[in-house]
Amino acid sequence: MPLKYQNNQQRREARLKSKRKCYERHKLDERLKSRTRWRKHLGATVATQHLLARLDLIWINLGYQSGHSQYTVLESQGLILVREVDDEGWEVVRSNYERVVAEAQELIQEARELLASALHAEGACTDHLIAGSAAAVDAVELHCDTWDEALSLMDNSADTYFKALMSDQLVWQKALKKC
Repeated sequence: MPLKYQNNQQRREARLKSKRKCYERHKLDERLKSRTRWRKHLGATVATQHLLARLDLIWINLGYQSGHSQYTVLESQGLILVREVDDEGWEVVRSNYERVVAEAQELIQEARELLASALHAEGACTDHLIAGSAAAVDAVELHCDTWDEALSLMDNSADTYFKALMSDQLVWQKALKKC
């Protein structure tokens, strides 16, 4: 049977290419593992690491990724809503966004419980945990307010929501412009 690669250099390049593809497929998991290793290196207790992992999941469930501001995420989600309504109609899309509101309300409870647990945590990384948990509660509450407002405005008309979006009159735009 002939060799797949002619030399060690080709084998090495193929192995590295395969590793890069695998990493891309599992990038989020790898980032979470990296954060866990770093927190352990800093001396965070297992309980604190667990709470920090829950905090990471709250941000992920909201649709946030590193390098993207809350304003950018909410703006993108608002534009996606407008596009979906234009493509499919509000009657079809509304039920999906009612589920989004319900999920955000569940996240509020989870974020508040996490903050309460964080206040009792001790050791390394707890300051980061408390600050991150408080920020997550604020972000989830704004997220809920955002979708409640979107449902209300879209019930009037898609144009009403789009005009408010384009003129920076939505609740999240006003709240984040203050910052």
